[in-house]
Amino acid sequence: MTKLIDQVEPVVLRALERSSKINYTASYRSIIASLESVNKYRDLTIDQVNTLIMFLPDELHPDGRTDFYYGDYILKKKYQA
Repeated sequence: MTKLIDQVEPVVLRALERSSKINYTASYRSIIASLESVNKYRDLTIDQVNTLIMFLPDELHPDGRTDFYYGDYILKKKYQA
């Protein structure tokens, strides 16, 4: 089974890298580690999701509850609910 990090849109990973890798190294590493440690978006904790959203640019934030719940705002089309 593929890890969640492999299911995430490349644009999301690049945005995280640009927005947090240099200035917030520990947070960036924590986000990447959480994406590498689970197989599905729903396996992330609320805290992990909140941290992820906090470091994403506004245009990549979830568009409502469904996006937030299923993770469609970060996932490649073939992995969306």
